[in-house]
Amino acid sequence: MFLDPKFYLRIFWTRLPIFLAMLFAAMLAGFILIKTLPTVYRAQAILLVENSQIPTTLATSTVSTDLTEQIQIIQQRLMTRENLLDLAHKFDLYADQPDMQPDEIVESMRDRIDIYLAGGRGRVTTATISAEASSGAAAAGIVNELVTRALGQDAAFRTEVAADTLTFFKNEVARLGEELSISDKRILDFKNENVDALPETQEYRLSRQSQLQERLAQTQREISQLGEQRRRLVDLFESTGRADLVQQRPLSPEEQELRALQSELREALAVFSTTNPKVVALQNRVNRLEAELAGAATEPEDGTNPRESVFRAQLVEIDSQLNSLETLADGLEVEIGALRENIEQTPSNAITLNAMERDRDNVQIQYDTAVSRLSQAATGERIEVMSKGQRLSVIERADIPTKPAKPRRLMIAAGAVAAGLFLGAAMVLLLEFLHPKIRQPSELTKKLGITPLGTLPFVEPPRKSWGWGRRRYGVAALAMIVLALVTGLLAVDQQLLPLEQLAEKIMAHAKL
Repeated sequence: MFLDPKFYLRIFWTRLPIFLAMLFAAMLAGFILIKTLPTVYRAQAILLVENSQIPTTLATSTVSTDLTEQIQIIQQRLMTRENLLDLAHKFDLYADQPDMQPDEIVESMRDRIDIYLAGGRGRVTTATISAEASSGAAAAGIVNELVTRALGQDAAFRTEVAADTLTFFKNEVARLGEELSISDKRILDFKNENVDALPETQEYRLSRQSQLQERLAQTQREISQLGEQRRRLVDLFESTGRADLVQQRPLSPEEQELRALQSELREALAVFSTTNPKVVALQNRVNRLEAELAGAATEPEDGTNPRESVFRAQLVEIDSQLNSLETLADGLEVEIGALRENIEQTPSNAITLNAMERDRDNVQIQYDTAVSRLSQAATGERIEVMSKGQRLSVIERADIPTKPAKPRRLMIAAGAVAAGLFLGAAMVLLLEFLHPKIRQPSELTKKLGITPLGTLPFVEPPRKSWGWGRRRYGVAALAMIVLALVTGLLAVDQQLLPLEQLAEKIMAHAKL
């Protein structure tokens, strides 16, 4: 069994009006769709994400937002409800729809506007902003307005972040400075309260304690010696009535003067003669002092014993020395005790002071770090104020489009023709499959189970055949004319002048 092209061609020719009707219907539907769809113009602008203009080895910005995140932040700020309503009102996009609700306007504006990021690692990063509107001027105006706001928001965002960073570190430096001052004051107060028990003076206190202990031991020895001397003096006076220890007493002023004059007299005699006036004067003074001392040593008229007076004077002198030494020893013991107490307190004070100084050093480190970062933040803020850091710049602003982006009339027309051809062919095949008549000899064998010896084709009368053929040719010619007309109108509308404007010009010319 094989296919007979002539048979199927005859079938197609028989069904040609149906095929042309489906093709015409599809093309008519496409033409109506083209004319009913609103004209949409699309404009776009391209922004470039530029890197910092200052080498990062010299100075860095304090704004470290990722590029994708930055674009997303700008996109979210541009697509806020307030901004979208402001754009719609500014360009009168929905002036012909006064009953449209704000929520519907916002949803429609979000469908009109598209912002996306292109590029990546090792490639230039760009951001494209596009918008659709019923006129090219409105589309370009929306895009340029979005570009202006994007640049402003980018600069404001980066400047705001840099300023916030600078303010933060200023506050941090001030706070740490106050903590540092409080720590210094606390350490100073502690040292003033424990000035006698600080670890840095521990060595001096230990040396002082050793010196005082030696001096106390010496004082105690002197006290012991004076006590022994007093006891022997008393024993000697009680047993013999003598006070030989008087030689050990200190010389009186008169005795000291006498000894000085005697020494001066000996020196004068070594130089001058005995008749020299100076020698004579010194000799007279020495004699007079000796006479006075001799008279003071004689027994007084009241009958008192001069030895007993000397003895008692020596006792008073020894007792006075003992009192002085005991007072000195008591003072030394008090000072040694205070030093011992301070020495015992020094280790605990050292621990406390070390903890306070450690806290102060930690605050100092934080303060120094904050000051360094404050300097960096000030540099970064200056970079952003002068727009020398990473920023958005315009590569291409939106121009007013001259051709609409939607609908794509040629694509719709081509789709309508393709759909008409497919539907026509499908309808022809469907009708043929549903036709109950037997048309081929093979169908006799298949349906009746017989094998014919021969077949005779059905031949229509010449007159009838000629009339039906003329109708078919007329329908085909009409369909071709309609197809050519539709195609020509579509070409004029797409390439030369929109049909609405052409109709307006024709009507204006007709009125004239």
